[in-house]
Amino acid sequence: MLDALLMNVQTRSPSCYTFGAFRFDPSRGMLYHGTETVALPERLARLLGLLIHANGEVIDKDLIATRIWPDAIVSDGNLTQHVYMLRQILEERARDRAYVVTVRGRGYRFVAPVSVTAPVPAGRPPAGEAEAAEPPVHVEPDLIQRYSRGSYLLSKRTAGALSAAAHQFEAALSVDPRYVPALIGLARSYSLMAQYSYAPGSSTFPKAKAAILRALEIDPLSAEARATLATVLLFCDWDWTQAEREIETATHLNSESTSVYLNAAWFYTCKGWSIEAMREMQRALLMEPSSPVLQLCLARIFLHTGQYRQAIDLFSALIENIPDLSIARRHRAQALMLNAQPVEALADLLVLPADRAEDLALRLPLLARAYAECGDIERAEALYQTLQDLARTEFVVNFNLATVAIALGRVDQAFEYLERALEQREPALLLLRGLPWFQTIAHRARFKALMQAIWPDSLVLHRRKFDGFDLAG
Repeated sequence: MLDALLMNVQTRSPSCYTFGAFRFDPSRGMLYHGTETVALPERLARLLGLLIHANGEVIDKDLIATRIWPDAIVSDGNLTQHVYMLRQILEERARDRAYVVTVRGRGYRFVAPVSVTAPVPAGRPPAGEAEAAEPPVHVEPDLIQRYSRGSYLLSKRTAGALSAAAHQFEAALSVDPRYVPALIGLARSYSLMAQYSYAPGSSTFPKAKAAILRALEIDPLSAEARATLATVLLFCDWDWTQAEREIETATHLNSESTSVYLNAAWFYTCKGWSIEAMREMQRALLMEPSSPVLQLCLARIFLHTGQYRQAIDLFSALIENIPDLSIARRHRAQALMLNAQPVEALADLLVLPADRAEDLALRLPLLARAYAECGDIERAEALYQTLQDLARTEFVVNFNLATVAIALGRVDQAFEYLERALEQREPALLLLRGLPWFQTIAHRARFKALMQAIWPDSLVLHRRKFDGFDLAG
């Protein structure tokens, strides 16, 4: 019934619809607010029309996607951002959903009472309404295009894609410097470059922090911005206390945001709280079960919580369904190594396309470890020497050098690299607990001191309990 209702939205009579302080003319794609006239981009106009014509019923996300993007495959993230932009135009805030409500696990519903009115004459605002106190709001098509492209690239997680994503978000900001979603995307791009060991945190984290603080100046109630700030504070400053406060604030502002759940999951993973991390991931996946980004992150959290078989299965499914998602193959190789399957890991690593940044970030260190564990010490030593030589002129994280050194039995060198990583606060160290590369030296005082520097005792004094949580879901 709902599907039939929506079938001919674009061919209905040229009526206007009034709700709250707004009047919408779907035939022209114009939204009026007092004397403000907002020319909605075509897809936002169609989205608003679909919501209104549903007459208060929930519209499934898939149905919205097929109506607005009939000839394209659209990610949940793209749809979510279009809903976000519509809410921004309607001046909604996270605590005040007067028009568009998210129905968890299903879709969206327009909740404001709507009345049908006569069409607005061309060139005139609705008669009898007071002049607007604020200047007109315009959403530029180029802004949406740049932002959407940046979001797509961000989901790829490769070095080249993250750099290109940052460029797209910066281009969007050149159109509107106050566009909060682009500032959040820019912060995430720069933060992930450091988290994935593609670039030094000393150069990328300041850019990430500047972008996210600017976003919060503009919209201090943005849950997504607060959650992103938490991740930057964690991986850049290792400020566990403030990062947790920002996660809690973000959850309070919007408890139905996949972005908030995802950032919370990584915070708890780094803290070593596997049950809490899995809880947050399950909540995110209940909202967007088909999201490749969320599935990738779930697989990585399986990996970092010792559930290697589950991680391998999920990475394998992603590789089968999205062949160009090369980051999944890279992580599967890591999971295979941890599951004592170095031969299978070698097979994955050897078919990955050559990429300088990707190679230095993880592929070559993993390849060296795989050769070492397969007994091919000569090749492992050669790769280790190559990485050391490259580190003199290019960016290679000390953590990766340490993982190869320990595989070759070079304990003192491994400690030296780990301690340098600590001095430089390399993000990879925050995941050390979930990567048992260094079990052979875990009993040593030098290693225990390193762990204490990363995770002070105060971090575990006030651990919350979640009785009844089913890890298997």
